[in-house]
Amino acid sequence: MATGSIRKRVTSGGKISYQITLETESDPVSGKRRRQFKTVHGTKKQAEAIMRKMIQEIESGGIATPSTMTVGDWMVQWLIEFRPNIETTTREGYQEKIDNYIVPVLGKIPLKDLRTESIQCWVNGLSQRGLTAKTVRNAFNILNPALKKAVVLRMIPHNPGEGVELPKLVHPEVSIYDTALCKRALQAARGTDMYLIVLLEVMTGLRRGELVALKWSHIDLDAEVIHICENTVRANGGTITKAPKSTAGNRSIAIGAEVTEELRQAKMEYDMDHKSYGAGFHNDGYVVHQKDGRPFRPDSITHKWRNFEKKNGFPHIKFHGLRHSNATALIQAGVSPKVVQQRLGHADVSITLNTYAHVTKTMDQDAASKLDSIVFSASPVR
Repeated sequence: MATGSIRKRVTSGGKISYQITLETESDPVSGKRRRQFKTVHGTKKQAEAIMRKMIQEIESGGIATPSTMTVGDWMVQWLIEFRPNIETTTREGYQEKIDNYIVPVLGKIPLKDLRTESIQCWVNGLSQRGLTAKTVRNAFNILNPALKKAVVLRMIPHNPGEGVELPKLVHPEVSIYDTALCKRALQAARGTDMYLIVLLEVMTGLRRGELVALKWSHIDLDAEVIHICENTVRANGGTITKAPKSTAGNRSIAIGAEVTEELRQAKMEYDMDHKSYGAGFHNDGYVVHQKDGRPFRPDSITHKWRNFEKKNGFPHIKFHGLRHSNATALIQAGVSPKVVQQRLGHADVSITLNTYAHVTKTMDQDAASKLDSIVFSASPVR
């Protein structure tokens, strides 16, 4: 006997849909109940009507087969059954791209009828809408493994995603502050709630989510080290704090004596705020916090930075640009890209080298000049 359930889903853009899940008799080999999935973009009543019809079809022998399954329904089933253990934030990202990019164009096409030409037109259309090459590639990189799995399951004879030409990635140069502007920003921020934010970004290059998740318990002032072990990200319409996504993100960053002293002073101020607010203070130990001790949301930091820029007449850069400013200053100071990679939490040094190629190129030219001066110097050879 078939049973069904309906789950309401709301995308980050506020669009509502209903996901139908049907379960039938158990598979004789795995023992698991067979499941079908369908997404309905309509009302709950419409979803209930479709579910009843699907149950009737199953019980009369008309269960959906690969010949009738659509791309949209297969994407739902693939995400649930073959990506069950991915993190919540990753799942939300997948679902958002499926809902916003894949389903509106390819969703109603029967899976067996999907052709390479259709996927190529879809990719080209996303680019023509003004989406970045990275976004288009990310959407394709969700569709493609789902199609590969459909081939493995013999739902389709071959993967129509093979042979699709994707837009080339372009790495735009990120605007940064040079050392002089970083100093000016620190001076302008002193005495305000922006000071710690600017100080930590300029001197450590933390990601925005790492900054808002940083707690005093993560900082060893005696050893002059900051331990990055948590990251705050968007999830389920709010935020969650979790471990960094990669092992490289979980790292320790050395800080100098000047930064350590600034943090000691900030810790004393935190303790005084706790005493003055009393029971109304949220004593959760966040280094960057609101007046009552609560942490900021990552997007709040972005808004605060924009307001700070405008108020002080600084040239506009993204908040993430401060992280790039930190890395650029380190490389220009002659710090090894490998060390910079570890401080930034990049998984591979090639990411660092590619991101800061313009800086390392200048260093390479400087190295050649120094070698010239040594080898071809006027000093006589002995």
